[in-house]
Amino acid sequence: MFIYRLVFLAPLILMFSLAKARHPFDIFHWNWKDFQECLQVNNITIGEYEKYARLETLDYLLNEKVDWRYKCNIKCQLERDSTKWLNAEGKMDLDLMNTTIEASKSITKCMEKASEEPCAYSFRLVMCAFKAGHPVMDSE
Repeated sequence: MFIYRLVFLAPLILMFSLAKARHPFDIFHWNWKDFQECLQVNNITIGEYEKYARLETLDYLLNEKVDWRYKCNIKCQLERDSTKWLNAEGKMDLDLMNTTIEASKSITKCMEKASEEPCAYSFRLVMCAFKAGHPVMDSE
């Protein structure tokens, strides 16, 4: 009887694990060491980050009313990520980001309102890219 339950439940569990919701931080190719160092440099605990990065906080993130520590953490992660989005001057590089034409237009327009402050700029770039549907996720 137990085996029959597993046979029935396993496909459901697999289906739910593959159907993940999109989140702005899905762009990062996590390297645990870099991730931890970025948290440490910005005085953020794992627990604080998990609370902040939940899907329930998406509206909060998109409004960009986020503590500077978190914005600087995103900048740190962008700088360390294997997929580069920032050029040597710390500004967005749509070629490096490998954006579509539509996403490029949307991101460029959104970034017109970006602060020159590096942490706020990086955070806004991630939010603008998310709003533009960039990058296209494999599951979509």
